[in-house]
Amino acid sequence: MTKQIWQRIGRLFEPNQQRDWLHSHAANPMPLVLADGRVRIYFNYRNTQNCAGVAWLDWQPDDEGLGKIIAIAETPVLLPGEAGSYDDSGISLGCITPVNHELWLYYIGWNLAVTVPWRNSIGIATGTLDGVFKRPKLAPVLDRHEHDPYSLSYPWVLRDANQKWHMWYGSTLTWGVNQGGMQHVLKYASSADGQLWQREGVVCLDLLPGEIALTRPCVCHDGHIWRMWYSIRTVTQYSIGYAESDDGIRWQRHDEYFSWQGNAEEWESFEQTYPCVFQYGKEWYMIYNGNHYGATGFGLAKLVLA
Repeated sequence: MTKQIWQRIGRLFEPNQQRDWLHSHAANPMPLVLADGRVRIYFNYRNTQNCAGVAWLDWQPDDEGLGKIIAIAETPVLLPGEAGSYDDSGISLGCITPVNHELWLYYIGWNLAVTVPWRNSIGIATGTLDGVFKRPKLAPVLDRHEHDPYSLSYPWVLRDANQKWHMWYGSTLTWGVNQGGMQHVLKYASSADGQLWQREGVVCLDLLPGEIALTRPCVCHDGHIWRMWYSIRTVTQYSIGYAESDDGIRWQRHDEYFSWQGNAEEWESFEQTYPCVFQYGKEWYMIYNGNHYGATGFGLAKLVLA
């Protein structure tokens, strides 16, 4: 792939207090294509205390464009943890991986801090399409460590044809004296079972001048090459980047390959972030957030040139 053009289709969902618990935001969308043609999109909402949980909506695509929302969960499927737990201040969705008849939801658990804004860990919850998600363990699956001494962020997990598990996740290298001094990169871990992870501090993608964070990766593997879409954060805004790899560990940034077709609407007028790429039929789509990382909902784009 030397170039890709994503055609903007429009905003797919705008959070507008459709439920009493859905006060604001629809962040970190994660689509699952179902056997009957529906797409279940899990996302982060925020309640009146600005605390994030996980819910879903069902979307029916069509050939005309945006399709339609046909259902929204009556209740959240995952709430923050109990007081004192690693995720008591909120949970942010990384990805969902189908495992046999279950869905494994990987997320970051938030703890608000004193000397720095937060300290995050990576957790797991398991469930099914028809039920809520439950934590199989009270502790995170990845926490602070010699290779990740400060804070972690959004995991993306894939299991390959040899049953090896791969994770790409964010790791804070330093906080700095202000927001502009933060350095947050993407790293790699592996596992034999999806719950016990090995890491060696391998940095997959590093920062360029003016960037303070790379975060929320989305990774696809077509059998020949690994492809990653991710968020680029500067002090003032977010944007979307793209990288490729032969082995899933050593990556080359190719942000110049990524481009948009069509004008940005008001809801995404100054930033696009948290991309999630998926295949529906023979077409490739991207669901992503706009301004203020989910406050304005999420939109849809279609790959028209690759």
